[in-house]
Amino acid sequence: MASTKRTQPAWSSGDVAETCRLKLFNSLTRKKEVFVPKNGNKVNWYSCGPTVYDASHMGHARSYITFDILRRVMKDYFHYDVEYVMNITDIDDKIIRRARQLHLFEEYVKNATDCKAVQKDVLLALDDLKKDFEQVDPEKKAMTLKAIEKLTLVSQLVVNSTVNNLQSILNEIKDPFGAYLDKFNTEDIFDNNIFESLPRFWESDFHSNMASLNILPPDKLSRVSEYIPDIIAYIETIIKNGYAYESNGSVYFDVVAFDSKPIHHYAKLVPEAYGDTKSLQDGEG
Repeated sequence: MASTKRTQPAWSSGDVAETCRLKLFNSLTRKKEVFVPKNGNKVNWYSCGPTVYDASHMGHARSYITFDILRRVMKDYFHYDVEYVMNITDIDDKIIRRARQLHLFEEYVKNATDCKAVQKDVLLALDDLKKDFEQVDPEKKAMTLKAIEKLTLVSQLVVNSTVNNLQSILNEIKDPFGAYLDKFNTEDIFDNNIFESLPRFWESDFHSNMASLNILPPDKLSRVSEYIPDIIAYIETIIKNGYAYESNGSVYFDVVAFDSKPIHHYAKLVPEAYGDTKSLQDGEG
């Protein structure tokens, strides 16, 4: 990849009417520009929604409250006809992995009757987590230490518990123990229903949380799972055009091929990062 630094391409804002007052920060020019809708007063707004595999958090609240304020200002103050579309990521590696772990944990708890056998399994999970502790990312070590503490405590509690309260005790280690069960499970074939029920539950929970914050619901809602054939066809077209390639079961965008075409301009938003191999190695390029 060439190391020559680049500049951003020119920007054309279109016809600016005297009545237009709204200005937005333009990532391409890095300054505020007069906002000019393409179709009169109609504004089509796409917003990336959550990846629904767990509970919503403060980051979600911060993001969607911000979007809601901007949306209300555009609709109620500037009187734009805004159509707000949100997409839900309801299928990806995190969701699939989390669904497997939850299913395996629930099945284990359902069949757990021997407290000593359960203690043995919990201790095995504890040893496995300790063994990999040094390889854990620094930002995740505090969370891993908490998991180790919980597994240690539960390993002591289960031996004297009854079958009736075994489930409530094991629920304290649902995440680390489920991850352990999934790590060593290589034979089970899972029903697709488990990969649908998990995201549906957390999607509903997300919408409930947003409603409690008085955030307006989207005008239209889409889900990744509803467009799988379209996504596959789209990727196949990119490969056919020579801008992507398959390797080890994954598809990668071919930056060099894309940039070699005069009709394309790679690194539009951050042209100075083009050719910065250090940032690329750090995952920032």
